[in-house]
Amino acid sequence: MRMTSDTQLPAVLDELSDLLGKVTPDQYAAPTPCPEFDVAVLRSHILAWGQFFAQALENPSGDGERVDVDSYEAPADPAEAAALLREVSRRVQTTIDAGVAEQQVSLFGGPMPASVTLGMCLSEYLVHGHDLARATGLPWNPPADAVDSALAFMPTVLTDEYRGPGKSFGYPVEVSSSASELDRLIAFTGRNPSWPAA
Repeated sequence: MRMTSDTQLPAVLDELSDLLGKVTPDQYAAPTPCPEFDVAVLRSHILAWGQFFAQALENPSGDGERVDVDSYEAPADPAEAAALLREVSRRVQTTIDAGVAEQQVSLFGGPMPASVTLGMCLSEYLVHGHDLARATGLPWNPPADAVDSALAFMPTVLTDEYRGPGKSFGYPVEVSSSASELDRLIAFTGRNPSWPAA
């Protein structure tokens, strides 16, 4: 089942590229809504996994090089970091144009539908864009249709087995009935949409 349109993920990556380019080095030590990440680590995480996903989509069989996401360090220069993620966006768009969404992709040792991979990547970067924006005080206004797609997709993969202490996600956070769709997405992943920067 296709959960993202052909334009949503590249558009979100491009907006996140712009955000990365505005983060200044004096902000790199600031905390983020990810308790184990400061801004510097979050930048590296964003760029490492962006390249990993692009490589997976370019080589669905699992062949070819994959970036070491555990040891990768983002370039210190904000403009260079932004350019790297924009290049990831271009590479992802190329695979989408070539029909990768209809294929199986070897991601974590086994095949999964590329449409699921695209949904995971879209959701991850919408949330990490929020993390980076909250940590730095910069705006993050991703396309509404992308947020809607992620809200539809996330409940299909983010189940209770992945939530709780020591796991990748917390339990959903309650938000008001007037909360924005983006805040609902953030809350679903177990983050406080109003997390205050220190």
